[in-house]
Amino acid sequence: MNSIIIDILPLLLMVMLFWGAKLKKPLSSLNTENYLTYDTSKYYRGFFAIVVVFHHLSKCTETGIVFPFFYYSGYLAVSYFFFLSGYGLQKSYIVKADHYRKGFLLKRIPSVLIPYIITIVFYWLLELTRDNHLSLKSYVYAILHGRTILGLSWYIITILIFYVIYWLLMVICSNRYFLMITLAVIWYIFYMIFCIKMGYGGYWFNATPLLIVGMFWATYESNILELLTKIHISIVPAIWISFTGLFLIEIRNASFFNLSNLIKTLIIAVLFVLGVLMFSLEVQIGNRALEFLGNISLEIYLSQGIFIEILSNRCVYFTNELLLCITVLSGTIIFSYLLHIILQFILKKYRIMLHNLKV
Repeated sequence: MNSIIIDILPLLLMVMLFWGAKLKKPLSSLNTENYLTYDTSKYYRGFFAIVVVFHHLSKCTETGIVFPFFYYSGYLAVSYFFFLSGYGLQKSYIVKADHYRKGFLLKRIPSVLIPYIITIVFYWLLELTRDNHLSLKSYVYAILHGRTILGLSWYIITILIFYVIYWLLMVICSNRYFLMITLAVIWYIFYMIFCIKMGYGGYWFNATPLLIVGMFWATYESNILELLTKIHISIVPAIWISFTGLFLIEIRNASFFNLSNLIKTLIIAVLFVLGVLMFSLEVQIGNRALEFLGNISLEIYLSQGIFIEILSNRCVYFTNELLLCITVLSGTIIFSYLLHIILQFILKKYRIMLHNLKV
């Protein structure tokens, strides 16, 4: 019994996902109006933020029947984050065009970079208590070797890089959206090659193509939804059966990186995101817990590494793995909420400044 008690956590996570969920009526139709709205996306960001935390916690635990599967699911959750980012950027650009391009970097990058810097400073102060003095040189050295001083923050760095790339795509391509997607694919190939040559872990690039899938979906959304309306009844089982089969094969045959594994991982990630999208087209989720977590999902991603490192590797020793997970979750969520309040205050002042400068 003690070995499976940690499985309470994924059970509670699923309860949170389905609490207040509503099936689309009639079932033969699709929820094409609300399936990727800002609020719906926020609910999924909140859910997958906790999945990412569970993924990293699964590396610190050895018990449970269901919980160990999170060890293999981290890139799936991140894939959906990447998809939402690519979709959101492209959708906003299609709707707002020149207005969206103007001041893009000044508006987008601070919303990610500022909390990143705040969290790094917090971590740096923690390290000072251990007489471990981190310098800018050590930080740059770590990045160049595929490591991050702030644990598990590679996703943030990748997003910041993509914001710059996306701005360049807007400048170069204007409203030629297919060209934007084509050049984004070329960027990804060079990005992947760079990561491999530098010896970065596969997690730096195996889910990143979903940014481009998100761009593609936003560009051709009406055509895609028209097709899905006709075939969704037959395609949904095919997507989930294919995903489940390939995912289980990947778990059994996990190995080092090669091109074959990269392609397989990409197919699995795409199938997973498609499965979630089909679920969202059939089921409308939403409750206060998901909304709360969605509002602080970025902060959760940033701060989880600090609490996992402190509570699992040093300072405090836990004999109960469930207690370890609950403590990490609680600390991460509380810190993320406080960080979110600080961030909103800073960004509000920053937006006022940009408005005054007419950016």
